[in-house]
Amino acid sequence: MKYLILAAVLVGAACMTASAAGTHRQTSGTSSSPTYEDARSNASDEEVRVARRAYRAACERHNSVGYCECMTGGMAQALAPSELAVATAAFTGAHVSASAETRAHVEATRSQVDRGCVTFR
Repeated sequence: MKYLILAAVLVGAACMTASAAGTHRQTSGTSSSPTYEDARSNASDEEVRVARRAYRAACERHNSVGYCECMTGGMAQALAPSELAVATAAFTGAHVSASAETRAHVEATRSQVDRGCVTFR
């Protein structure tokens, strides 16, 4: 009798495991890789490349190469090319028309990236 109960418990556990595995396969099969949004989500590679180069060149006029490499990588990853142009204008003194919201977003991003790059100063 106890073998019959043990067999029933094992069969039940096996069925639940198979059911859970099937459910896991269904949910994980719908998304095979993480999704995120960056500058290339909304702009071409060429637009991003041009904006990165301009930002790096403006940064290197005032800071070390290592710091500017770090900043350029972080800023270009987080900002669209049009927003990166606002950050570049901050170095060059050029006028770029942008909303107060965009300027605030660019400054918040710059501040955040700067905290990670401060060791390169």
